[in-house]
Amino acid sequence: METPAGRSARSAPEHILVLYEHGRAGAAAIDLARELAEGRNATLTVVGIAPQAPSGPCGNSAVDYNEAVADSVAHDLEQARERLGASAACAAFVLLVDGVDQTLEQLTRSGGFDLVLLPAHWRPFRKPGHPAAGALSGVRGAEIRIVEPASRQRPQPQPPRTAGAVD
Repeated sequence: METPAGRSARSAPEHILVLYEHGRAGAAAIDLARELAEGRNATLTVVGIAPQAPSGPCGNSAVDYNEAVADSVAHDLEQARERLGASAACAAFVLLVDGVDQTLEQLTRSGGFDLVLLPAHWRPFRKPGHPAAGALSGVRGAEIRIVEPASRQRPQPQPPRTAGAVD
């Protein structure tokens, strides 16, 4: 299930960006992106972000660690490609290295995306969200949606039953 986190653009997006992160919410975002892209013949861009650790002041180098993280995110993008199935043939896959490449917000602004799908992050006592949603909500013309995995969707409240009601 997706929940809006920004303003609505068009009813039928033409350019969809989906942030893929390993896990159920990331898989749900890819599934929704595939469904929307196939149903509306939209272009699809799948992005993975590789965070980078700084090197320590005492000569400790984070180069090997950062390379391993980037390789892991590249592997995640391959999983996203497999999950997209036939839709992957028309999709673009982008690995953004944090602090080296452009930011997700910059990519969203420059790419002319109508819809951005972000996997939900669960936070205690708050609605599911994503840390990037706030920054992306200022991108003109782009609808930002937080995508929750099906297993985490909240059940809809049922109307009260009257005494003696039979199903």
